[in-house]
Formats: sequence, structure tokens, C-alpha cells
Amino acid sequence: MLEVVLPVIGGKLLRHLGVFQKEQERVLINYVMYFALPILAFKAGHQIKLGLEVIKISSLAWASIVLCMSVAYIIARLYKLSNKDLRTFLLVSSFGNTAFLGYPYAFSYFGQEGLQIAIIYDNLGSFLMVSFLGVMVASGKPDLKEVLLFPPFLGLVFGFALRGIPLHPSLDKALNFVDHSTLPVILFALGLSINLSGIRDHLKLSLLAILIKVSVSVFAVYLVGRFMELSPVAFKVSLLESAMPPMVFSAVLALRYNLNPNLAFATVGLGMVLSFLYVPLVVKYCGGGI
Repeated sequence: MLEVVLPVIGGKLLRHLGVFQKEQERVLINYVMYFALPILAFKAGHQIKLGLEVIKISSLAWASIVLCMSVAYIIARLYKLSNKDLRTFLLVSSFGNTAFLGYPYAFSYFGQEGLQIAIIYDNLGSFLMVSFLGVMVASGKPDLKEVLLFPPFLGLVFGFALRGIPLHPSLDKALNFVDHSTLPVILFALGLSINLSGIRDHLKLSLLAILIKVSVSVFAVYLVGRFMELSPVAFKVSLLESAMPPMVFSAVLALRYNLNPNLAFATVGLGMVLSFLYVPLVVKYCGGGI
């Protein structure tokens, strides 16, 4: 996982040396939001092939996100969180890191077939929901225009609409080039933003958000998935994806909409570390082995 850690450490180190300032992460976030991520979404939409099992896998992701957000909202109200903290808490408690961590986990445990299922779970499940529900929560209002004009969502729609038209090899190569920059730039921005003292400051809420995200999501997918007649691999990969820690893009949204990015980044970072410990247990004991 050195490719995960290196950009984060690089961002943190260069900020410490004064090469970058904390505020400069917004330039990188805007690059991801308005350019790189829409291209990644376009590619995903262009490659998706619909079928009954695809709909089943996607619906598992939708169900787990809605249930996580419902539980998180009740707990946030009990804790009497401020409006910005509440919206941040909902984001990091509901959306999982199903692409950045989910893809390598799925490939590691279940090979190429598992990776294809993870892509479906992420793009038609997690990504579609964060484009709609996530943006509405982050912006603080059910603004349909904001959702429909959300650049990554537009990329997904255009890709899906043009999926029957093959891309010219030169265009495909150019899209891949930009696509490959998305995760390193997000992680570097994370390094610029992350505050180690912030994890201590938000430890209680971060742990609570991670607990909700993982336990509620795994419970929902395990319970509902058993009655869906999925293939064994599809069920296990869906379960694996449901166990992913909070989504990096949740922190991006928190930063983009001026919520509580310190809480968001602290939760994302802590969840990433903890996932190395609990994900193998989820695969072994909930997924029935490899």
C-alpha cells in the first residue's frame, strides 16, 4: 500500500517545509472535481453493461447507504451536533471508499472477476448515491440543479449515454492518462489538509462514524444479499465493498462545501488504517472464506 501512503506523506512533508500552504489544497480539489473525476466517471459509465445481477449489486449499495445515513442522523441529533458537523458526520458515516480501497481489496481476494463486480458496486451504487444524496447533504439543501450539474455525475451520464460508441484509441489513451492522476492528486491534497492533532481532537466522532459505516453497512448487505440469489462471488465482493471505511470523496465534499474538513479527513485517514485490520476478518467470517 506504499502507493497510498506516499502521496499523503509527500503532501504533509511539503506543507511542513513551506513549499505548499494548506489553502492550496483547494486548487487540487477543484482539479479533481471539475476535470479528472468527471473523466473517470465518463469512462466508468461508458464501460457499464446492465443486467439483473448488476441491478441487484447496485441496490445493495443503495440500501446500505440509506440505512447508514438514517442511523447516523439519529445519533448526530442525540449528540446535538452543529449543522456543519452533522452534515460532515452524515457524509463520513454513509459513503464507503469502494473505489480507492475497494478495487485493490477486491482484486487481491477475488481476482479480475471480483474487480469487475467491485466496479459495478462502486459506480452504479456508491458513486451514483454520493452524486445525488452526498451532494445534497453537503450543500445543505435538496437542490436538484446542484446535483444534475455536479461535474462527476454529468461525466457518468454522458459516458452511459455514449456507451455503444467505441472511443478512438487516441482519445481513450488521453482519458486514461488523466484518469490515472485522480487518486494521487486527491491523496496529495489529503496530505496537505491532514492534521495529526485533528485525529486526536475528533477521535470520538471519527470512531463512531467508522463504526456506523462498517457495521451497519455490512449488516445490511449480509442480511439483504442472502435473499437476492446472487452468485457466490458477487455476494462476497458486495460484502467486502460494504466493509470499506469512509470515502475519500466525502472529505472532498466537506472541503468543497466548507463543512468540517478536519473531522472528515481525520475520519477518512483513521478508517483507512483500521481497514487493514478488520477487512480480512469480514472476508473470512462474513463472506464464508475466499
